[in-house]
Amino acid sequence: MSILDLTKRYKRQKSRQAVNAAIREEIPGGAETLDLGTKYSGRLTSLRAKQGGAQPSLEEVYAEIYADLQRLRDVMGDEIARRYGLKTKLDEQPQPEGN
Repeated sequence: MSILDLTKRYKRQKSRQAVNAAIREEIPGGAETLDLGTKYSGRLTSLRAKQGGAQPSLEEVYAEIYADLQRLRDVMGDEIARRYGLKTKLDEQPQPEGN
């Protein structure tokens, strides 16, 4: 199945939205993970807007949580990519020399 098929199946115009819809629908825990990503992204944005350098450690904690959630989403997205014959994020990353 191509990305076009995926966008048609989930009635989304953008490939990212179609993959996220597939994560929500097909991956156990996918909806919860994406919802947490949205929650923490909003909190991080709010913290950055209010912060004048007062609590950098708190921002670092939120950034780490958000990065962890993004990695989870990427793993789920890679699973959807494998199921539909699409390129995965892991395929796109440069491979170390000698491997």
